[in-house]
Amino acid sequence: MLLAIFSALGAGYFQYIKPQFEQYAADEKLRASLEATYTDLSGTFQGFQPELLMTAWQEKLQPWRGAREERAGYFNYGDWYDHEKPAKDSDRMVKFWYGDTANKMVQDFYGELYKKYGRYDTYPQDFRNALGVATDQEWQGRDVTDAEVIRNLDKLAYGLSVCRLLLKYNVPQVTQIRMWPPRITNEYEQMLIGQTVGLQFTVSTKDLVKMLDDLRTGDRYFSVDALKITYPYIAYNVEPQLQVSMLLSQANYRKAFIEKSEGDKGGAGGAKPGGAVASIVPTRPPAAPLAPEPGAVGKVWKWIKNNLLYMH
Repeated sequence: MLLAIFSALGAGYFQYIKPQFEQYAADEKLRASLEATYTDLSGTFQGFQPELLMTAWQEKLQPWRGAREERAGYFNYGDWYDHEKPAKDSDRMVKFWYGDTANKMVQDFYGELYKKYGRYDTYPQDFRNALGVATDQEWQGRDVTDAEVIRNLDKLAYGLSVCRLLLKYNVPQVTQIRMWPPRITNEYEQMLIGQTVGLQFTVSTKDLVKMLDDLRTGDRYFSVDALKITYPYIAYNVEPQLQVSMLLSQANYRKAFIEKSEGDKGGAGGAKPGGAVASIVPTRPPAAPLAPEPGAVGKVWKWIKNNLLYMH
C-alpha cells in the first residue's frame, strides 16, 4: 500500500506539480524581461508618449533621406552601359543578334577613331578579348540566354565608353585596357558599387593634366586609384608624349538595393535591382553568434528599433 501511495504521489508530481514549477520559472524570466524592457523604454522615451516621439523621429529621417538621394546623384555611370537590348518578339536567335550588335558597336568606335587620327591600329584591335567579352565562336553549339548577351554587351559598351573618354582628351594610342569585376564598396554600407578599368596609353602632358582636372571637378564621380607616368624619350625635341598606366574607377549608387533593404526593415518588399549589376551579390562577413532570445516586450522594442528608429 505504501509503495502504491508513493508511486501515485511521484506520478502526480511529475505530471502536475513539476510542469507548474517550470511554468513559474518561465513566468519569472518573462517578468524579469518585462521589467528590464520597461526600464529601457522609460529611459529611452523619458516619460513622453512613444507615438509622439516616433512621429518626430520619422519627420527627422525624411529630410536626411532626401539629402542622401540628392547627393547620390553624383555617383552614376551616366550612359556608359547603354546599348541595344534583344528584341522579345524576334524570331532570330539571340546569339546571332549579339554578334551583329557587338560588331556594329566596335565598328562605330573605329569610325570615330579613324575620323580623328586617320588610322585604326593605335587602339586595341580585339576589343572583345581585351575586355573579356564573349565571341560568337565561344557560343557555338549551345543556347545563349538574354542575360548572358546583356552582360557581355554591358562590358563592351563600358569599355568603348572609356576609350571614347580617352579619345576626347586626344589620347593617340591605347596599348592595354582591362576591366575589373564590379565590386561592392563595403566602406559605404554597401550603398555604392564600383567599376575599375586598367589602362595603358600615350598622351601629351597638357591633355593628361586637362583630363585629370576634368575628372576631378566633373559632375560624376571618378577616382584615379593608381597612376604611373614615364617619359623615356627625354632627349627628343618634341612635345612630351607620356606613357601612362592608370586605374580609373567609377561608383554607382545602388538605389534599388537601399530601398529594398529599408523596405525589408519595414516589413515590405523593395524593388528588384535592375541594370547592368542587378545580379551581383555583395559579400558579407561571417554571422556573429546569436544573442539570447528576448522576451515578448523585448521583441516589440527590437521591432521598433529596426523598423522605425533604424537602430541596431
